[in-house]
Amino acid sequence: MLLRITLAIIIVGICYLSISPTETLTIGNDKTSHFIAYSTLMFNVGLLTYLNKSQFIRGIILSILFGGVLEIVQHFVPGRVMSILDLGANTVGVFLGVILTIFLYKKIHSLLKVLGLNF
Repeated sequence: MLLRITLAIIIVGICYLSISPTETLTIGNDKTSHFIAYSTLMFNVGLLTYLNKSQFIRGIILSILFGGVLEIVQHFVPGRVMSILDLGANTVGVFLGVILTIFLYKKIHSLLKVLGLNF
């Protein structure tokens, strides 16, 4: 349950930051922000889907497509531009999320179990 709630928060946050009419919300390097956001997204998706290979792969694909769709939407938002470099940062972030999931899944699962939180 906790991971589903955090996933919803991450998706809403990425949508808000991606389609806001100004880029003043970005802190630091824009590509770094994309990378961190999509690493976080995929890590959360990975924790929810890792044990089911087809769902995990679907989560990877959907995370990359999500980034692509939001980049296209930015073309229509005043003050924003569609960028292939942003899409690249999103995609590299997704793959970092995959790596984090592979290496940390068991530890996170055990920690949440000890804390009495549902996966």
